[in-house]
Amino acid sequence: MAHLHLGLLAYWLVSTIRYQLKLQGINHGWSEIVRIMNTQKMVTTTIENTKGDTIQIRQCSEPTVEVQLICNKLKYRQIPLPRKKSVWHTGEILKNENPQCQIVMDG
Repeated sequence: MAHLHLGLLAYWLVSTIRYQLKLQGINHGWSEIVRIMNTQKMVTTTIENTKGDTIQIRQCSEPTVEVQLICNKLKYRQIPLPRKKSVWHTGEILKNENPQCQIVMDG
């Protein structure tokens, strides 16, 4: 039953997006819309600083003109996710009795 409901929800969502774009003069098929929107990616950059800490920055790539057009027509944000920075400090790894489990202690 859940599979049926998810299928109907997906169909409704695709139909609504295509209808809204058609009202705005964009008559692409769903495959073309997906192809265009897939040109925008989430980029992850990971570096290690001089202290040995790992720094990871995740951000969306700049949208192409086609992506900007679709986002503007649907009133979506062109950059869907904010930039995120994470830092992992160097720690001492201690082995537990279980070889698959490790404990990380900050040093």
